[in-house]
This record gives sequence, structure tokens and C-alpha cells, in this order.
Amino acid sequence: MSEKDCIFCRIGKKEIPSKTIYEDSAHIAFLDIKPYTKGHTLLIPKKHYAQFLELPKKEVSGLFALAQELGKKLKAALDAQLIFLSVMGEEIPHTHIHLIPYYGEMPFVARSEPLSGDLDRILKVIKEYKEKK
Repeated sequence: MSEKDCIFCRIGKKEIPSKTIYEDSAHIAFLDIKPYTKGHTLLIPKKHYAQFLELPKKEVSGLFALAQELGKKLKAALDAQLIFLSVMGEEIPHTHIHLIPYYGEMPFVARSEPLSGDLDRILKVIKEYKEKK
């Protein structure tokens, strides 16, 4: 998906309206139109990064510091018990953080079955992985 077609890029450029709760020159945070709970907020960098792994390190720290700041504000303003933070993004290929207020009832469907696969084998693969240079 090109930046021209990216709905989040278009929100950041004010081509599409949003319920913006915060904005600076590099980020915008707005209410999710399909919220899990009251106050579910999306925080995005205005610059297009299709996935979290593409973000430069200095931008990661700024994004997460802002997520924490906004999470504290949401928690206090909405009297939430806590704020879930999730970096998902399969539905829109533009890095975004979900800030989801928790009010005592899980907003997500829990897994009914244990994770499949051999956890010891997976752990071994991860621990033995050496980055290719």
C-alpha cells in the first residue's frame, strides 16, 4: 500500500477527519472508530512505516514515551483501571499503537485452546538464533 492510499497517512495529513486527542509535528493520536472499549485510541507516527520493525530506533523511543504519556491521560480522564498497549497492525499497514482502556472486563476474546506447538523447541530456536551480518 502506498502512502497515498494509506488511511492513516491521510488522517495525519487531515485529508480524512478524525477524533484527534493529541497531535504534534511527528505524531497523531485519535479515537478508534471500531473501539474495543470506551476511549480506545490509536497513536501513529505521521511518517509512513508499514510495520513497527521499520521504525528508526530514535523514533521508537519517542513513540513509546508518548504512548505512556497518553495512556496516563486516558486512564485518569476515563477512570480506567489500566491501559492495555498493543502494537498490532495487520489490518492497516502503517505502524500504530493501540491504547485500550480496561474497565474490569476483558475486551478481547480469550483463547479457548492452549497454544499449539512445542514451546521448548520454539524457545531453543529463539535462543540459538544468531543475527546474520
